Amino acid sequence: MPVEVWWAPLVWGIPFLGSLAAGLTGIFNKRLAAILGSISLGISALLTIPLIMVYVESGDVIVSPRYTWLTIPLGNGVVDVGLGVFLDGISLVLTAMVAWISFLIGVYSLSYMKGDYGEHRYWIFFSFFVGSMLLLVMTDNLLLLIIGWEGTSLASYALIGHWYRDEEHAWVGDPGRSALKKPMWFTPSHAGVRAIIMTGVPDIGFMLGATAIILVSGTAYIPDLYKGLAPLMGDLASKGLLTGFLLLFTLGALAKSAQFPLHEWLVTAMTGPASVSALIHAATMVKAGVYFMLRFVPIFIVSSSIVGDAAIAQTRDYLAIIGGIGVFTAFMMATMAVVARELKLILAFSTASQIGYMFMAASYAGMLKEPGLGIVAGLSHLLSHAVFKASLFLGAGILIHELGSRYIDGIGIKARSLRITMLSMILASLGLAALPPFSGYWSKDLVVDTSLEAGFLQASALAIITSFLTAAYTFRMISILYLYREKESLEALPGHGKTHGEDPVAFMPYLLFAIATPVIGVAWALWINYFSEISLRGTYLHIPEIHYNPQVAVVSALVSILGAALALSIYGPFGHNILPKIRGERFLAAINRFLYDRWYFNPLLYIVFVDGGSKMIRAIGKGFEGAVIDNIYHKALPGIMESLSRILRNYQPSIINSYLLLMLLGIAILVILQMMG
Repeated sequence: MPVEVWWAPLVWGIPFLGSLAAGLTGIFNKRLAAILGSISLGISALLTIPLIMVYVESGDVIVSPRYTWLTIPLGNGVVDVGLGVFLDGISLVLTAMVAWISFLIGVYSLSYMKGDYGEHRYWIFFSFFVGSMLLLVMTDNLLLLIIGWEGTSLASYALIGHWYRDEEHAWVGDPGRSALKKPMWFTPSHAGVRAIIMTGVPDIGFMLGATAIILVSGTAYIPDLYKGLAPLMGDLASKGLLTGFLLLFTLGALAKSAQFPLHEWLVTAMTGPASVSALIHAATMVKAGVYFMLRFVPIFIVSSSIVGDAAIAQTRDYLAIIGGIGVFTAFMMATMAVVARELKLILAFSTASQIGYMFMAASYAGMLKEPGLGIVAGLSHLLSHAVFKASLFLGAGILIHELGSRYIDGIGIKARSLRITMLSMILASLGLAALPPFSGYWSKDLVVDTSLEAGFLQASALAIITSFLTAAYTFRMISILYLYREKESLEALPGHGKTHGEDPVAFMPYLLFAIATPVIGVAWALWINYFSEISLRGTYLHIPEIHYNPQVAVVSALVSILGAALALSIYGPFGHNILPKIRGERFLAAINRFLYDRWYFNPLLYIVFVDGGSKMIRAIGKGFEGAVIDNIYHKALPGIMESLSRILRNYQPSIINSYLLLMLLGIAILVILQMMG
């Protein structure tokens, strides 16, 4: 029996109260707004501890009392939408991760955002962001999930465009650079608009799919969808439409998690404060799409098995497509990171790449005899990535803020002046590079193993190549920041000495995340099966016994080591910089430009959708002008005036009131004509 915990909704509700409190108090005291916002996040995080204890001790899922807040008439019955919580293993892991990582990022923000001209506004949307994400992962029904989903979009728009004055230090991209005659640099206000459009438009597919599910199944309650979705899947499968429907339903998740071809918004989202980048990449927004996959893939698997072979086959086609998108995104974004110069851009590319692994694992779960293996692999990689990526973004924020450049070659050896930040960046980078025994090694290895077990050999090979590239660009970044040879004396460099990086309020969060990276790695190797049992409770999936494939483990380790070694051989203390040679070779220089300009995908988007859309609107307007305005102005209205003239001549002169009325009518028509002219 599910365990009822009445106060569980407070976990997502308190951050919303913190947002409201920050809004009310920040008008007259910005620091009070910051303190109240961070306290609300702390309380929310602390409440997850007793939730975890109840979950572990009870051996069952957690729910809260359901208060009906909306009733939707449906045929002969109604759909009741309750304000409730449903915490199975997947939801609980996400809830704890979001709450604690967000709280520690909030602590960092107390120092990082102090004195900022938008500090008050920052805390309003920061707390709102966290509340929306917690609502999304904790709710028991589709409608509240959508509300939380759209709440994260709204908050991301506000926070990405936080520095709305658009000073150059907040830009992303190289000022003045263009590709295919389109600018390749972006201001915060522009980036915020890009984010809400590129994630909002695909959400239409998600909402249409959710509406169809509710109308056909007769329920919005997520646990009931394991069986309630079967009639809709069966009907669509009989018409050959199931694969298309599931792809439409998943569009919003692909956009939220910046998967090809909906990835561009995440790149330019780097215009926001570093703490916002950490929040988006580690705890919210991009992880929402992964949660969607982890939540609904088990439902799709169970429901299709109820319906029969046609539904199973079309569901597998859908999962193969999504898995292919995931592994391609992982590879594509890794190639961009290899040549990127902006520190936060490298980390952004790596996020979309690692999210691709998570989509790959969750999708290929449906091809396994034990689907739970893929779900655990995706959830494991989500959690390990969240920890080391939070550390990397927070550390990057301090480096950029203190040393005055967003480029790794602009920061250079000066980064060594921030000792604690250096230690944190290196530890977290080892997790990203997936070197054993760090957490990223074990979780990524499990993803590749899932792909192989599912029979996707080409995808597995591409995933392993991406592992090589990941280690290479990670060690390139670390080498340029900390190992590259430099003649200058460290003590003579600006930024050496006391900085915000020495402030415990700033460095403790990312130091804790960095230390957790190897600790989690060791724990994973020992307790992965216990984690599997905890994670899959309540999903109707069999809990698999997880054994690491030694061949895959060895290959994964060797590939990562080779990638790291290549980067060190070029950018390390005894390396040889090959960039001058690359720039001297026309073919290699063209490849470098292609990768640096993000495969020209951004300018192509503007050419096709912005320029193409503008031309289409102008053509429609011109056609409307010719077909409608011209006919009215030159044909219909003159005819009306001529008819009125005949009528006036036939009227008796003595009927003054009628003349006056018609005169006024004529004046009104003339005014309208003047306005149209």
